Amino acid sequence: MAKSKEEVRAELNRLFKKDDAQAGEAVALGRSFLNAPSLLDARNGQIGALRGEASVTIHTRQAQQLLTGREAVDGRPPVMGLMRFSSILTQITTAAKQDDPWADWHLVQLEEKLTAAGEHLTQQLSNIERVLKTNKLMDVQVSESVKPMKVSIGFASSYAYWVARLILQYDEVVRAVLTAKHVAMISHEAANQLLSDAGASLRRVFESTARYRFTGLTRADVLANNARIAEAEKRLDRKLEQVPVDILDKSRRASYAPTIVSAGQVTPLTPTAAAVAEDVATAATEDVV
Repeated sequence: MAKSKEEVRAELNRLFKKDDAQAGEAVALGRSFLNAPSLLDARNGQIGALRGEASVTIHTRQAQQLLTGREAVDGRPPVMGLMRFSSILTQITTAAKQDDPWADWHLVQLEEKLTAAGEHLTQQLSNIERVLKTNKLMDVQVSESVKPMKVSIGFASSYAYWVARLILQYDEVVRAVLTAKHVAMISHEAANQLLSDAGASLRRVFESTARYRFTGLTRADVLANNARIAEAEKRLDRKLEQVPVDILDKSRRASYAPTIVSAGQVTPLTPTAAAVAEDVATAATEDVV
C-alpha cells in the first residue's frame, strides 16, 4: 500500500533528524565560519611552517649502528652515524644558502657519492638474491628480525633522508647476506667481504662530510680575490681547493641545494659556530610487533 504524503514526510524526518551532538557540531561549524578571516584579512595572514613525520624500520644491528653511530669505547674508534652526519650537513646546507661556493661544491660531490652508494647496494642485493634462488629444491625467505626497531626521524636536510634510505637498503643487503650464509649458500669469509663492501660505500659518504670545514666565504670573495680568502686559509690551516667554474657561476648545483639568499636575509654563520640545528634520529623508538 502506497504511503501518504504525511507518512513519507514522517519517514524522512526520522531518517534525517539530527541528534543534539550533530546539532551542536553544526552550530560550532557555523561559528567557525563567522570567525574565519575575510579574503582581505587573509592577504596579511601568516601560515605556519609545514611539518610532517617519517619513520624507518630496521632489522639488523649493523644498520642500527649506521643510524645512531658509536662512541669510542674500549680502544675502538668512534663510528659516525646518521645523527652526526645530519648535524654536519645542516651546517653545509646553511653555508650553501649563504652563497658559499665550497659548500655548494661539497653538496654536488656528496650527491655523486650517494648515487654511487645506492647503485652499489642495489647491485649487491640483486647478486645475493640471485644466489638465494639458485637452489630450485629450497624456497629460502630472507630473514627478518623477530623484534625490529621502528625509529621516528626528522632532518633539516633532504640529503639526510637520502642517507636514511640507503641505510634501509644496506639493512636489506645485510639480511640477505646473513640468510645466504646461514643456509650454506655462501661461505663465512664471502659473507664478511660482502658486508664490509656494503658498509664501506656508506662510510665513504660519512667520511667525506666529516672532512668539511666552514669557510665563511662567498662567491663575491672568490671573484674579488680579497683578503678574506687568505684569512680563511690561515684559520683552516690549509689551502682551499679551486672551485670549478660551473659551481662558481651557479650553472651546476646539487639537486637539493638550498635557494641562495642575499646578505642580510639570514644570520651569517661564524667560523667558530658549533651549534647547528639538532636533527632527530631516535626521538621515538618503539618495537614493531
